[in-house]
Amino acid sequence: MLHQILNYILNLHIDTDADHLKRLDGQRLNLFSFSIGVILIFNSFRDLWFGFENYFGVLFILGVTSLILFFFTKVRQNSLACLITIELCILVVFFFSSTSGFENGMSLYYFPLLTSPLFIFNTRKTVKHVIIIFATVFILFLISHYYDFRIFSIGKMGNLEFLKNQRLITFIMVFVALAIIGYFIMLKHFTVLELYQKLLRSEKIISDMRTKLNRKDDLDLENLVKLAINDDIAFIPKIKSSFPNLYANLMEINPNITSEEFKLCALLKLGFTTKDIAEYNHISVRTVQTKKSRMRKSFGISADTDLYKWIDTL
Repeated sequence: MLHQILNYILNLHIDTDADHLKRLDGQRLNLFSFSIGVILIFNSFRDLWFGFENYFGVLFILGVTSLILFFFTKVRQNSLACLITIELCILVVFFFSSTSGFENGMSLYYFPLLTSPLFIFNTRKTVKHVIIIFATVFILFLISHYYDFRIFSIGKMGNLEFLKNQRLITFIMVFVALAIIGYFIMLKHFTVLELYQKLLRSEKIISDMRTKLNRKDDLDLENLVKLAINDDIAFIPKIKSSFPNLYANLMEINPNITSEEFKLCALLKLGFTTKDIAEYNHISVRTVQTKKSRMRKSFGISADTDLYKWIDTL
């Protein structure tokens, strides 16, 4: 049940035919906007419980806005709409942080608002949005500082015990928000790094394969390796068409060859290492080694025979 809900959140309005990086980026933004929306709405009802109707209204509106960005992907993908939303949040923080002095700790909310655009705006074209947001926070903070954070006033209502601990509660909430944003930024960094490493590895595999085959134009190795790295179901048909004699030769040796054994042979044919096969098929290195041992028995390959040299002879 939870897995289905998570998949729904991740893949809402995600184009399955989109580029792998764009798809991952969209999934992260889905989870980010949904998480922030839920947290804001939860905190709004907390403030309502303690009698802070004003805080409740503001946090609830911001939470609903975040969920709108989640459910309406076209709005979220509009960088101007995201910029306006963050600017509105900054104005809200500016108002509440300037009502009862710096000691209320509300100005701490500026920090997650400064961090969020670093995750949301990630292209050269949207760098200007980040600059606008940073400039807005800087200017508004200086204005609040000049007036000793006592520009506006609201009715004093709510739980007195909550008021005494407001700064601590604000710090905890900001800490949680920064932790969530930091998690998504790190996740994005690791994803990009992983894709870059895959690209470098695929280029080496392609280069080694071309040198070995001495073929430059008549074999679509780029697409073949890409399918293998992404563990795409189209890999098997593609390898059969690219190496038409491979499957037939393997069938002569072992007529009972399984699809898994053929896939392993195909990956070995392309020069994938044990580590490569484990990583791209999402299995452990030990599992790959076990598969190799079973394949040796299935095809009668001696232990001192190099599997890569053996597959190259077919």
